[in-house]
Amino acid sequence: MTPSRRPKPRPSRTGDIEASPDQAYRPLPPAANAVEQPAGSEPVPADPLIEQYYRHLLVERGLSRRTARAYAGDLALLDRYCRSQGKSLAEADALLLRGFLEYVYDDRQNQAPTRARKISAIRGFYRYLVDQGVLAASPAERLPSPKLPRRLPVFLTGEEAAALLDASAEAGPLPARDRALIATFLYTGCRLGEMLALRLDDVDFAAGAIRFFGKGGKERLVPMREELAEILSAYLPQRRELTARSRSDRLFVNRRGEPLSPSGVRYLLRRILSALPTARPGLSPHKLRHTVATLLLQADADLRTIQELLGHASLATTQRYTHVLNRRLKEQLKRLPY
Repeated sequence: MTPSRRPKPRPSRTGDIEASPDQAYRPLPPAANAVEQPAGSEPVPADPLIEQYYRHLLVERGLSRRTARAYAGDLALLDRYCRSQGKSLAEADALLLRGFLEYVYDDRQNQAPTRARKISAIRGFYRYLVDQGVLAASPAERLPSPKLPRRLPVFLTGEEAAALLDASAEAGPLPARDRALIATFLYTGCRLGEMLALRLDDVDFAAGAIRFFGKGGKERLVPMREELAEILSAYLPQRRELTARSRSDRLFVNRRGEPLSPSGVRYLLRRILSALPTARPGLSPHKLRHTVATLLLQADADLRTIQELLGHASLATTQRYTHVLNRRLKEQLKRLPY
């Protein structure tokens, strides 16, 4: 592997859709996020500052196109709200922004996680305007953040994970690929976007490592267990057949030799689960990531190691897996005879 092979930032490697740096933000349809307007009026175009910020998120921040579009959509809604109040985004003050948060809570019934994302988008946007000299100060710094409910990660037991891996080799027309994909999830704890972005030369069999590009284009090397190396090696002949015409360099491809999509992976996982006699409802690729982290923690791996493996920017993100163990410990303590 040659780490300098591809320049950074790498926005297209962290999401589910390839994005070029000059990809312009396309405002969402007015019906999707529109503030009520007079009947017969023409839709008001989004503020060009949103497009500039969208490109900043892609090119300079290295966010995935999916995340950048979610933030831009939140800002487009704010833009429409500001215009309904007779102001532009650059003219908004703290009072107007608080009114917007009341609007999405009362009228649109946004739950706490959605409101938290909107606040994050707004804060980042106005910090960007300050950095660019558009504003002297941000009106969003003191926006209150909603209290988010603590949700414990859902994960498989070791036996369930082993059963899933076994079933992946029997539940579809491309068993070698399916087994390799599920094994990569379970042996590395990677994100779905990281999995889809893998290229063939990101796997170094000689060094025994896989190179992932995580959020913000951050590169990390994950050791490859012998079991995973064997499973991936068994998949490569099938992959060569699939990519004979497409010439795709992605590691995981569909039957046409094209890169797998997020919906394709989710469908594949549902198909494998349907072959199991007992399966966790709602199991997703991200829950496989939770499984790796939780099982490692149960095996006494330290938090810093798990943080490095998963590519968490903050140790606090990794620490939430300790709550699962604490809950299980409390249940075990109830078994004491006194």
